[in-house]
Parts: sequence; C-alpha cells; structure tokens
Amino acid sequence: MLLSSRLDISNVLYLSVLALPRDLLLCFIYCAIFPRGEALRRKKLIELWMAEGFINQSSTGTKGFKYTGDDCFNQLLCRSFFTDITCDEYGEVVQVRMHGVIHQFAQEIARIVFRRKVGVVVDVDMNSEGISMVLPFGGQHDHARNLQTLIISPCVELSGAVLSRSLVEFKRLRSLDLSCSGIRKLSSRISVLRKLRYLNLSHTLVRKLPSSLTRLAYLQTLDLTSCYYLKVLPEKMSKLTQLRQLDLSQCNSLSYFPCGIGLLTSLKSMPLFVLDQSHGAGLRELQKLSDLGGELQIQNLENVKETSEATDAELKKKKRIHHLGLSWGHNVDECYRVLECLEPSPTLRVLDLMGYGAYGFPSWIPKIEGLVKISITDCRCVKLPTLGQLPFLKEILLKGLAEVRSIGQEFYGHDSSDVFPSLEQLKLYDMPKLYRWSSRPTFAAGSSGVFLPRLKTLTIAGCHKLKRLPPLPSVTDLVVWKSNSKILASLTSIRSLLSLVVNDMEMRESFVGSKGSSLVKKLIIVRGRDLYEIISNNHLNQFAFLNHMVIQHCLKLKTVSLFGLGSLRKLNIVGCENLSLVQLPTETTELVIEDCPKIETFGENAYLSNCLRKLIIRNCLLLGVLPSGKEGLRALEYLLVSRCPRLERRLEEEREKISHVPCIIIGDGALFGTKTFDDSKI
Repeated sequence: MLLSSRLDISNVLYLSVLALPRDLLLCFIYCAIFPRGEALRRKKLIELWMAEGFINQSSTGTKGFKYTGDDCFNQLLCRSFFTDITCDEYGEVVQVRMHGVIHQFAQEIARIVFRRKVGVVVDVDMNSEGISMVLPFGGQHDHARNLQTLIISPCVELSGAVLSRSLVEFKRLRSLDLSCSGIRKLSSRISVLRKLRYLNLSHTLVRKLPSSLTRLAYLQTLDLTSCYYLKVLPEKMSKLTQLRQLDLSQCNSLSYFPCGIGLLTSLKSMPLFVLDQSHGAGLRELQKLSDLGGELQIQNLENVKETSEATDAELKKKKRIHHLGLSWGHNVDECYRVLECLEPSPTLRVLDLMGYGAYGFPSWIPKIEGLVKISITDCRCVKLPTLGQLPFLKEILLKGLAEVRSIGQEFYGHDSSDVFPSLEQLKLYDMPKLYRWSSRPTFAAGSSGVFLPRLKTLTIAGCHKLKRLPPLPSVTDLVVWKSNSKILASLTSIRSLLSLVVNDMEMRESFVGSKGSSLVKKLIIVRGRDLYEIISNNHLNQFAFLNHMVIQHCLKLKTVSLFGLGSLRKLNIVGCENLSLVQLPTETTELVIEDCPKIETFGENAYLSNCLRKLIIRNCLLLGVLPSGKEGLRALEYLLVSRCPRLERRLEEEREKISHVPCIIIGDGALFGTKTFDDSKI
C-alpha cells in the first residue's frame, strides 16, 4: 500500500512537471542546486534564473521569454512546488523551501539537464592550493571548463590567491557565488569570466574591488550585502551597463559612490546611495535611474550643495521604491529645503528620517497615503509631523528627539474622523523634554472619531518628564524603561493590558493602590530598584490574573515570596546576585532560576509537588537542594541542572528521588530518562 502511494505521488509529480512550460521547468529543476531542506531566498533565486538565461529581465517580452522572474516564482508557488513559506511584514513572500520528495525529483531531472554545468567547492588543498569540487548533477572535475554555476560552500576558507589560480578554468561561468567564503581580496583575473552575469560577494571581508571588474560587460547582479569593510567601488562602474541589482546593504564603511552611477539605467535595485562632500556621485545621478525599486537609503545628505540637486533626483517619479531612508550626518541650514525637494511617491510604504535638523517637517509627509511604517531618529525638530490621518500607518518610532516637548493636535491632525485608525505599534525613545501627551484630539464637527483604536504595543524609554499617558483602551503590551515612575499610575487607563515590562525604574509609589493592572497576565521586571519592598508589602497582589513573572538583574533583592499570587504558573529569576531564598506559590508549574550565586534554599510548600512540571537551575553555586513538598516533586517531567556543583553532587547521590522524572539533564548535558518534554502542555 505504501509503495503504491509513493508511485501515485511520483506519477502526479511527473505529470505536473511535464505540464510546465520550458521556462518554468528550467527554473524548477535549478532549485535542486541548493542542499535539501535549505531555505531559498526569492530574490536570489530570481537573480540566478536571470543569470542562467531561463527568464526575461522585464515585462517587455523581449527575447521570446514568456515569464519574468516574479511571474515564474509565483507560478511555481501556485503549483505547490514550494513549502515553508516566509513572508515579510507586507505579506510578500521572501523565502521558501522545497519538500524533500519534490527536491529529490528535481535533482533527478537536473542530472540530465544540468550535467557538468554546476559545481560546488567543498575544500581547499592547503599544500597545492587547489580546490576540491563536486558536481552535484554528475560529471568529472576535468569538465570544469563547461561549468555555468560555481558555488563556494560556506564552510570553505578561500584565499584570493587560490581563487585567482582557479578562475582561468571556469571561463564559461554565468554565476559565481563566493558569499560567506572569508575571501579578503577579489582577484583582478575576475575579468576572464567574460560571460559572468551573477557575482555574489556578500558577507565577505573584501575592502576593495579590482578595476577589472568593470570589464564584465554582461554582469547583471553584484551582491555586496554585509561587506562591512568595503570602502570604495571601482571608478568606472558606469561601464557595467547591464547591471540590474547592486546590493550594498550594510556596507557601512562605504564613503562615496563613483561618478557615472546614473548611467546604469538598467538598475532595478540599489538599496544604498552614499554622498561625499568633495567628490563622487551627486543626487542628480538618481534622475535617470527611473526603474529603481525596493529599498533606497540615501546617506550624508548634508553634502547636498544645492536644493536643485534634490529636485533633479525626481524621487516622486520612482513609484517602485517602497522603502526610503534619508539621513544627515550633521545639521545644515538647508536640510528643510532639501527634504522638501525629496518628496517620494505617495505609494511609499516605509520612511526613515535620521539626523534631520530643521524645526518642522515639509507638508508632503501627511500626503503619503500608502505609508505603513515611519521612523524619525536623532532629529532636532521641535514639532512632530502630522501623521494621525494616514489610513494605513501601523508602526511609528520616535527616537532621540531631544527638543520635542509635547504630543498633541499637530501630530494628530484636524480633518479626520479617526486618529491613527490603523496604528498598532508606537515607540518613544530618548525624548528627555517630552512632558505632555494630549488625550483630547479635536475631531471634525459632528464626527464620532476614535483615538488610537488599534494600538496594541506601546514602548516608552528615556522619557523622564512624561508623567501621564492618555486613555489607551486597546493597548495589550506596555514597556516602560528608564522613565518617570508616575507613568505606571496610568495603568488605570489601560484596561486591556495583558503584558507589562518595567526596566530600571522605581515602582513603589506607582504600584500602591493601582487598580488598572488586574488583567495583566505577564509581568517582567528588570533592574527593579525597590522590588524587595514591593514584594514584602504585597503590592504585587493587585495582579490577580498574573500567570507568568520574570525577574531579572534586581541586585537588591534578597528573598522572593509570592504566595499571594494564586494564578502564577511560571516564574523566571535571572541575575539576582544577592538572592538567597525563594518561596514558590502553590500552583507553580514552571520555575527557571539562573545566575543567582547566593541562593541556598527554597521555602517548603506541601502542595508544590502536585504542580511543578518543569524546573531549570543554572549557575547557582551555593544551592544544594531542589524545591519540594511533602511527597517530593512527583509531577516533575523536565529537570535541567547546570553549573551548580553542590546540587549536582547531591542529585548524583540521591538519584532514586528523581528517578520518576522522564527527562533529566545534569551538568555537562548528560541526559537521563527516555522522553522529551512538550512545553505547550504547561
């Protein structure tokens, strides 16, 4: 029966693959060059398909191709050839995998179609400085001259010298993947690869690219992602007229772009553009790059000499750009006018502003109706932009706005019935002068507008003067960090709160008598300066429904007694250096204690034995006993003890007392018992 089912699956797969048009068939079986189970990034797949000539570069239908890269990927996705789909925050598929059976089937076909065309370097002979290569789809190493795709395995440390000697063997290469190879220098002999269309140097240590790279007339993709040490690009980059993807994300050392970058009119993606004060490409070079899409980060805008340069960049016409970042290294007088002239398309989804130094913001920001996310960081503005009427805005980050004193009507706007109708996450960081957050937006006459109806997560950090929050009826997660402790008194206005994080603050005055925290199910306290007094005076008892509590790095805490929290099931205590005694609530099912070097014992609880199912203890040097009731820990299913010498010795001597525990890990990872533990049952 099982054999019959496998045959049925194979027949269905065979028929499904046979039905694919030639373009799709080649793309499908090419996926088999990646190891079974490996995540396949959409962007990389499409770039490789283009390099191999399987698909069209654009939607113009040139060269007789039926599908573009996105078309082909989506067609294979719709036919269920991909699984484990990962999407970005906008719902677009960015990563997939192939099911093992489908991958094996693709490999069998690839052995016929791609025989001798794909090679993987798996080792380097340190004596001969030659490479060891396997051809996953068949063939011998002496057929290297026929290879079209060469991939360096990430585990291989490849030197520039070895690569230089090997390149002459692969003159027919179309795709060369050197990512994560540890290479520090790209050989000037790269130019012998005349047919190269795809070159991946991402996550390598290269500092400079050879000028000979610009002789690769057919190069379409140059991936330099996370080349942190890369300082300059070749001066004659403008010769790479076929270049479509120039990925410089996370190239933090890059100081400028060479002149002539604007001649690369085929560019579809260039996530980074760096301006220099004295030389290199200026903003005007972006004008002719009309097909740019995806993300574009423009850095060092203080080097723009004339606002006409910003106007000539014509960002508003670039409708395919969905993520725009604009940053200034230091304040300049013209920054307002420059930003005003850099108005993007209304279809923009993400906007990042950093280092902006003007008093206010240009009028185009409230007009970007497609905006989903905005961050404003380290800016000297006094007023905030009007964002409250943007219909799709879901996330706002305001950080390092040292001059902003209030949040109010100018932020909300005047003309909408709803204020921030879609906002789900709001973060306020390092705003030392912010003292007022208005709770009374002015709605249009006769309207029944609502204020922040979907806000779920609020983070406040470094806002020392802010003492009160407005009514926030929908917030479920609140994080307060190094801010005024009186903010916590506003819990009474957040009736839907389920999770509360308090970091590096005094809490005593705010917690006493508060009635707004009764629904909180998870409480995390980090560096609580007065937690000992709060616990001693039973001020935590107001959290009647608290299910999970985390205590971290509370250095003054000496004892923990939580008998008043009848609903508590999970307790985590980490890094409390002076803690010596823990007394557990009756119904505790999970206990984690880590890095508490002075703890010696647990309080007795006769009923604990009926409930505790998971126990983890790490780096508690003086602890010599386990928590227990009259009948021992008979409900315990998982026990992990590590770097606790006294307790480990005792458990070794009295192993019969824990012999009933299905899963036990002691010391160096020795596993006792026969079962694994399912956390979901707690």
